[in-house]
Amino acid sequence: MIFFGIVIAGFACQVPVFRFALERWERDSYTLVIVPGASGKLSPAENEVRKILESGGGSDLGNLNLEVRLDSQKIGESSAATMQLFYPPRSTGPRLPPIWSGALTMANTKTLVDSSARREIVNRLLSGESAVWVLIESGNKEKDDRAVVEIEKAIAKAEAELKIPDGVLTVAEARKISAGNERDLNATLRSSIPLKIKFSLMRIARTNPEESIFREMLLHMESDLGEFRNEPMVFPVFGRGRVLEPLIARGINCANMFEHSSYFCGACSCEIKNQNPGVDLLISANWEDAIAGNEVVVEKSLPPLLGIGTLSDESMDGEKIRETLGSGSTDLISRPWVMVVGVILLMLAFGSVLISRNKR
Repeated sequence: MIFFGIVIAGFACQVPVFRFALERWERDSYTLVIVPGASGKLSPAENEVRKILESGGGSDLGNLNLEVRLDSQKIGESSAATMQLFYPPRSTGPRLPPIWSGALTMANTKTLVDSSARREIVNRLLSGESAVWVLIESGNKEKDDRAVVEIEKAIAKAEAELKIPDGVLTVAEARKISAGNERDLNATLRSSIPLKIKFSLMRIARTNPEESIFREMLLHMESDLGEFRNEPMVFPVFGRGRVLEPLIARGINCANMFEHSSYFCGACSCEIKNQNPGVDLLISANWEDAIAGNEVVVEKSLPPLLGIGTLSDESMDGEKIRETLGSGSTDLISRPWVMVVGVILLMLAFGSVLISRNKR
């Protein structure tokens, strides 16, 4: 097991988690279900709102991770149509109660698809910040001020002590490496966004109407958060608007926050997004445009193709053909993941032999 861990570490991605998430994790989409009113049909004004939502909220800020669905099988009790917002299915498993529900109006649509806090989060993350700590205030000044002191203390400690993992290559550096150096490419950035250890705090009041739906996205991440609505909560947001479960009340302390910060700034040990904690926020942003144009493309020389003419060429004997066809197997063995799998199988086989001998 120790040997296996060393082998895996040797091929691990060195890009920090926060940067890997920003450049390579696609966002999950929220689901918005529209339920017609008592008539079973949408009014002309409601249809107009529906079209705006289906087009991405009519926002010029960027792409919105939202899928809109009209549930014609249900009929509301009132004359007006309603809409219900649900978390991305892959983030929460089976369908849960809606995060938020309200009338299908233009005012609610504007609050749903955009807010000042979410725009500012996008700006900070695209400027290179590792994460934004979003504090949902309790309304109790003493509690909120204590939380702010702890957050600022943790931010200062993280920025002073945490370092970017060794071996990370910028776009310019990656373009200079030799073709076929796949291990170095695993530690390559995909954009020219500054790479730095930097955190910031954003405060949101419980009574701010512009952030009402955004607050509900955060406060429904765990089923029991409603029990702590009189306590301050801080949510770390990183990547393309991915948020982790909150630290609450006395849990907002320097030690806990530094542990979270270390996770964001450490090498990305698990590159599969859905095996990492957190939920994507509903945000309008052109994440891809901010990354596009900086990708590193490494050209690799391909082995000669064997066409019908080559196979029928009398000058090439059977031995040469076998040698050419067999070159792919050598290249396959040289791949890191194949080597790791081979080591695992050998270890399992060796362990099985030892166990069987001990039982005799």
